[in-house]
Amino acid sequence: MKKRCVSLLLTMVMILGIVTAVPFTAYAEEDDGTFTSGDFEYMLDDGNVTITRYYGNAENLEIPASIDGYSVTSIGHGAFIECSSLESVVIPDSVTSIGYGAFDYCTSLENIVIPDSVTSIGELAFWLCTKLKSVVISDSVTEIGANVFLGCTSLKNIVIPDSVTSIGHRAFEGCTSLESIEIPDSVTSIGGSAFWGCTSLESVVIPDSVTSIDGWAFEGCTSLESVIIPD
Repeated sequence: MKKRCVSLLLTMVMILGIVTAVPFTAYAEEDDGTFTSGDFEYMLDDGNVTITRYYGNAENLEIPASIDGYSVTSIGHGAFIECSSLESVVIPDSVTSIGYGAFDYCTSLENIVIPDSVTSIGELAFWLCTKLKSVVISDSVTEIGANVFLGCTSLKNIVIPDSVTSIGHRAFEGCTSLESIEIPDSVTSIGGSAFWGCTSLESVVIPDSVTSIDGWAFEGCTSLESVIIPD
């Protein structure tokens, strides 16, 4: 009887050893319905990932196109807020939307690559990214929303594609290093205070397509020497 018990005990120990040797899945579900995988927290919607938070300290980050086998299609509200170590970010082609305040207070961020797949950029997406120097917006974006680049004091140049039809209010407010901007023929409206306080802006050419310019759009542009306004 004793031998049988010892044998059974040994068998259980061996089974336990095998079970613990099997690797566990890389992600874990939290109480709020989010999952964690490495430095990323995310939510699932119809098998697609929305990144809700990044906890890493990378300086140069290439956001993965998939996490735990699911496609990353969205960067959620405030997902990278106050990631002060980030200097550059590459967004994968799988992403179609960048949420409200996604990169707020990323004070070391100097450049960011937005792929053609992105169709919408949420309000305040790059608010107070004070080291951001240049941005190339993809041809698929149709609107530069309100406050998107508010307070980006190092932003010197930006390429706005022909796909953009409107520039939201306060979109470039406080971009004190912005020297020139080319507004494409596709834009029909410029929001209020859109370029408020752009003290380095020297010239603006407004295309024939623009039918409305809201109040204070160029308020405080103390270096502005020439403006061409269409008929």
